[in-house]
Amino acid sequence: MSKLSQQAMAEAIMDLLQDRPLDKITIKDITDHCGLTRNTFYYHFHDVYELLRWIFEEKTSEIMRRYQDDGDWEGGLEETLNYLYENQQMIRHIYESISDELVVRFINEVMMRHAKVIVGREARGMVCSEKAIQIASEIYMSAAINNVITWIQGGMKDTPEHLAQAYNTIFRGTIGPMLESAEQVTKIG
Repeated sequence: MSKLSQQAMAEAIMDLLQDRPLDKITIKDITDHCGLTRNTFYYHFHDVYELLRWIFEEKTSEIMRRYQDDGDWEGGLEETLNYLYENQQMIRHIYESISDELVVRFINEVMMRHAKVIVGREARGMVCSEKAIQIASEIYMSAAINNVITWIQGGMKDTPEHLAQAYNTIFRGTIGPMLESAEQVTKIG
């Protein structure tokens, strides 16, 4: 029952975010929409932001379960972009409110996990430290995050498939040299 209540509240806020900004949604709106009580809401979440964090954490875990083992950078990225695109009104309402860090954190979590898997795979057979892998992963993650944020701010005009293909094309072939450079950086300091 607990997971069902959380899911019902998640669906309620996602529905409400289609029509209005986050700062115009109250806990009463959420509980009225899903037919649960305020006590039920507070049993699971401290506030609306915790509910949103839960939604994004659940989605991050779901995406990672599907793509973590095979290291499919393009598939994982494309699914993340599709989620944002399919929920763009909700994302825009969250992003334009006072909680844009929730959207950024969601993107950050997914991108960093994917980057570590991809960079780690490329590092096999190379002589490089964990520090070099971390540096390279952070660089790729930062590049992807900045482009996704720019995409959101620009109204998500490009398709998720095109963005994922573009990132994959750009990143493919550059990870090995990036790891070599990152390894050199670790030896400097």
